[in-house]
Amino acid sequence: MTTSPHSSSLSRSEWIRSLVSAASFLLMLCSYYILRSVRDEMAVQTGKENVPWLFTGTFLCSIAVVPLYGWLVKTVSRGVLVTLFFGSLITALGLFYWAFLYEPTKSVSAAFFIWLSLINLMMISLFWSVVSDVFTTEQAKRCYGYITAGGTAGAIGGPIITTVLAERVGIANLMAISAGLFVAVMCSLLFLRRLTVESHAEARRPLGGSIFSGITHTISDPLLRQLAGLVVCYSAVSTVMYVEMVGLAGATFTDSAQRTAFFARIDLIANVLALTIQLIGTRPILRFWGLRLSMVIVPAAVLVGLFSFEIWSTIAVLAALQAIHRAGEFSLSKPSREILFTTVDAETRYKAKNFIDTAVYRANDSASAWLVNLITKAGGNAIVWVAIPVTFLWMILGQRAGSRHQR
Repeated sequence: MTTSPHSSSLSRSEWIRSLVSAASFLLMLCSYYILRSVRDEMAVQTGKENVPWLFTGTFLCSIAVVPLYGWLVKTVSRGVLVTLFFGSLITALGLFYWAFLYEPTKSVSAAFFIWLSLINLMMISLFWSVVSDVFTTEQAKRCYGYITAGGTAGAIGGPIITTVLAERVGIANLMAISAGLFVAVMCSLLFLRRLTVESHAEARRPLGGSIFSGITHTISDPLLRQLAGLVVCYSAVSTVMYVEMVGLAGATFTDSAQRTAFFARIDLIANVLALTIQLIGTRPILRFWGLRLSMVIVPAAVLVGLFSFEIWSTIAVLAALQAIHRAGEFSLSKPSREILFTTVDAETRYKAKNFIDTAVYRANDSASAWLVNLITKAGGNAIVWVAIPVTFLWMILGQRAGSRHQR
């Protein structure tokens, strides 16, 4: 069975690749979200004033990892890259398992926050790089909605597992469960590599090039600069809301378990909302209205939410805004950016994409956190001075990137 490039139905091959991709994403995000609420609780324990230091540590680690990742992409095949990455991730989880069997020190807590903040961006970037090898641009418009829905289903399952098991089995055993899921992710991605649309010889060959080509490509290519700008806007708004939420949660809840459960509930609401949009909205929006609309809807909704929080500055309004922000990213903004990456070559997908998704993202996290800290100490309002102007910029960049793709 075959389909024309513009057909609305999926061929048997597209269904198989979509299902394997969705299953991989489901397992990956389920594993990550088992640990995410623990990371957020580590941030609360360190204090709102120390959040910039955590983001700075994450950024510095990102800078150290980018050349190593570039060297691996240059040297080994993409299948070996997947094995090495997830093998290292599983090993690190084993070390944290032993550390969390006992009462973790502040250093261990900070290390876990930084490690998870770095690894989650890298693994998602690598996942979409692998998926971009498997689909053409037209196929991506038909299939990415289903794939992101699979990921969101995993992102719903992770907080549920944490909520149910955290007090019963302890944090250390949650890490063991997460490690087991990552083993399954690695196996499914290796199987997905065998379904690539590239020739067998090309798929097994290392990409070569410079270990810094991801940086140089991002600087020189207009499309990649726009994508980097979109990531900067999204992460800046995320950081402002995250710092605000850490402060409000610390003031509202006195118990660590209550805060962990509260963060898990936000994740659960956001992911259920994202799954709903993915199942009924992502595919028709991408196919019939295109990226010009899909890349503007989310910042427009966030802008309304930011003005609402300025009127009703409660933790409930901020939690709802965070849920909308994350749901929009998972269901529309992220798939739209990933479709743009199907239009570039493999070296750009693996190197420049990783640089944008990790180093650029975390550099902006760190800078935004310190800026929020500075504005707060000066008696200013970070929502007004940072989040709202950046969201306006986000809308403009999204419209331009979407229009560029439509042309």
